[in-house]
Amino acid sequence: MVEFDMPFAARLSPHVDRVRQHTKTWVRDMGMLNGAPWTEAFYDAADYGGFGPLTHPTASLEDLKHINDWHTWGFYLHDAFREGFLRSRNVLGGKAFIARLKEILASGTAPMNPAEKGLADLVSRSSLDDDDRAGVISLLDGMSWELHNTAQGRVPDPIDLVEMRRKTNAGDLSAALAQKSVGAELPAELLRNSTMRALVDSFGDVPGLRQEILGFDAFYGSGASTTSAVLAVQQFFECELQQAVSVVGDLVAARLRQIESIIAELPSLVQEYDLDEQARAGLHRYVEALKSWLAGELLWSRRSGRFSFSPAPTRKSFHSPTGLGTAAVLVRS
Repeated sequence: MVEFDMPFAARLSPHVDRVRQHTKTWVRDMGMLNGAPWTEAFYDAADYGGFGPLTHPTASLEDLKHINDWHTWGFYLHDAFREGFLRSRNVLGGKAFIARLKEILASGTAPMNPAEKGLADLVSRSSLDDDDRAGVISLLDGMSWELHNTAQGRVPDPIDLVEMRRKTNAGDLSAALAQKSVGAELPAELLRNSTMRALVDSFGDVPGLRQEILGFDAFYGSGASTTSAVLAVQQFFECELQQAVSVVGDLVAARLRQIESIIAELPSLVQEYDLDEQARAGLHRYVEALKSWLAGELLWSRRSGRFSFSPAPTRKSFHSPTGLGTAAVLVRS
């Protein structure tokens, strides 16, 4: 049995109800509830409006609305791309879809579909720097990589997959949103430090790999994509599927231990960079924000119906999803 332990505590923003209301209005205005790939019932079961309040519990109401729109757009983007292009192996259509999004990011081209409308709206009310834009482009390039692998029926090497999953999971963008949400102004040279980069990489790996276990049946076991860490481990080690799930679960646990180890090293970085009191306080808030994000994302994943939604009534508990990627997992938070 795979166990998802969490050394950090989850908290819920007091703005959760207002954020849920705002986010649902926003996705409806963007045309995301037209039934392909989201229905209103699926959206409600997934509780995308509750994601940000759990991952950014200390953010102000206005910041939280904006942050949650970005995360919700990311979820929609992945689902629309998977159902529109990955599952059908439509490489040409997928490349055109990604190219249009890059145009919107660069020049504000008039949007045509919900994914484009969502991005155009977010760009119009965001202060994106070069790193932010590079992060979105990296996300889109990672999706293109996934499509080409899937169209070729190729299961990537586990190491390559973990590195690319950081891009498709937008770990850098999530870390940047967490930093901005707590007003942590930090020196650029500190953020580029190898220890800080390792912290962000490990931070991005945890939810990406864990959701590949939770979403295996819905996203990978159904044949929608071949870029699964579970499938990669199974093929590389020539092991049973359940063994592969356990190996990926162990990798998630190892990343969490690495995060704790890196956090313990940060006082030496404070001295190395001679951080003043304001920067030290910002670094502390940033680290606490990353910890809250990880704990909140796990709790959201546990409660969300994103990985287990069925339009038919069921007697199974909403908090106990089933299937290869879920019934074998004990989530502790």
